[in-house]
Amino acid sequence: MIGLDIRDGVFRDTKNLYTTYPVGIVSRPHIRFVQKYAGESILDLGCATGNYCLHLASLGYSMVGADINPEYVRIARERGVDARVIEDRVPFDDASCDTVLLSEVLEHVENPEPLLVEARRIARRNVLITTPHSGDVTRLQQQGLLYEHFADLDHKNFFTVASLEHLLRQTFPRVRVWKGDSMNPLALFPGAPLRLLGKVLGRLHVIPPVFYFRLYAVAEVR
Repeated sequence: MIGLDIRDGVFRDTKNLYTTYPVGIVSRPHIRFVQKYAGESILDLGCATGNYCLHLASLGYSMVGADINPEYVRIARERGVDARVIEDRVPFDDASCDTVLLSEVLEHVENPEPLLVEARRIARRNVLITTPHSGDVTRLQQQGLLYEHFADLDHKNFFTVASLEHLLRQTFPRVRVWKGDSMNPLALFPGAPLRLLGKVLGRLHVIPPVFYFRLYAVAEVR
């Protein structure tokens, strides 16, 4: 097939992607999010190969993990993570940890409601969610652009602030959802110095953010 390398560089099947990720690869904004809102004991639900469990454990959190992918769980266990395979239900007792973390998980699940019910069952305090943001699509299309995560072949859901909040309110009594991780306003300009300048100006709020590629949510269990 002509251009197969181009297609494979754009479209991703993330079902087994994390088997190739080295130890230590985490998102710093995600870590700061957890540090701000999580309790002392955390279940990383959808832990993949355990990078977040390992990093958060190094910061003093009591971590356990679970995933539907047995190969991910095998690798996580080899790395020293207390990880378990999810089969019919999540294998943890009711109210067995302070916080359940669902980081980049809900977009992969065809029917996320039962998973959210399980997360609420296990958490004593709250459930923390991150997922790609899919709002402002029509504005991006006017410039011939689209969010990168639309190219992930196994994504089932594409959330906006409103749709994620509506989903979470069906399970949790108190919910807060917001946009985060703004796009570099100079990302499309050629040359690394200009792109770096865009990052700096964005962080200093000299150039106000327009587009965001992540949603963050805190769902209280009671």
